[in-house]
Amino acid sequence: MLPLTSVIPTTLAAKDPIQKVIPHDIIGPFHNQLVMGIVATVVVSLLLKGLADRLSKPKNSIDDYVITGPLWQLIETICEFVRNNVARPNLGHLTDKYIPYLWTVFFFILTCNLLGMIPSGQFLGVIGSIFGKDVSSYLSHFGGTATGNLSLTVPLAFIAFIVINVVGLREAGTDYLKHFNPGPGYMAPLLVPLEVMGLIIKSVVLAARLFGTMMAGHLVIGAFLGLVGLVTAAAASFLIGVGITFMGAALMALELFIAMLQAFIFTFLTTLFIAQGAVHHHDDHEHEHDDAHDPEPTPAAAPATA
Repeated sequence: MLPLTSVIPTTLAAKDPIQKVIPHDIIGPFHNQLVMGIVATVVVSLLLKGLADRLSKPKNSIDDYVITGPLWQLIETICEFVRNNVARPNLGHLTDKYIPYLWTVFFFILTCNLLGMIPSGQFLGVIGSIFGKDVSSYLSHFGGTATGNLSLTVPLAFIAFIVINVVGLREAGTDYLKHFNPGPGYMAPLLVPLEVMGLIIKSVVLAARLFGTMMAGHLVIGAFLGLVGLVTAAAASFLIGVGITFMGAALMALELFIAMLQAFIFTFLTTLFIAQGAVHHHDDHEHEHDDAHDPEPTPAAAPATA
């Protein structure tokens, strides 16, 4: 059995921090980030299904309306937050109609981000080294952040693009198409391509922001873990190693906040883009419809004179 002091530097020292964020094939053609995306899908499905089962059970007393268990209460609180503070202020009366999609997006991205913070491959490497076992390469690269790969963030943004346009056409009808030419008709050849490009850019920003932020965060953490290993291996200073370790812990806390923030931002921007296309045009149409049917105002009666 190898001593722990020689195991940690070997396992945590990053030969190249890039290796911690690029995909590695671990199961046939499936790379580690794709596998973590599948794991996140299963986890989110089980959690939301479990919460739905508890909410839909028969209510025989007032106590049955209260969700018990810290995990389920946490999930319910997050659902309420997304519904009341993200969706309702933007979607209004359409909130409950489209909140299932927004909940799914939020929890999926959040789960991917949180799973990516667990150094699964490094844990397997440390455990294997402690017992003198050589962990194979596909296990050492197990884990990773699925949202740190464009192969996941691009489909998420593409789905958002489809939802934005489908909801807009569904709720505002042909009035939604007026959004692409807000000016006079002769300006259509210029304005329509610009509006379409703007809508595409919005979706590209959704994918690029999530991908770039999550990848950059793990690059920084990987570099700090590598410093821990290098300092310990060189026996330069125990205090320096401890200081870098605490700095890495602080970065992990920051990364935890960013993981939650990025799920919120993606969901919020998606909600905002849906509202811009569906709710605003729908409300404008309703106002025009009401104005067209309002009776002429009755002139005020002249005051009676003695």
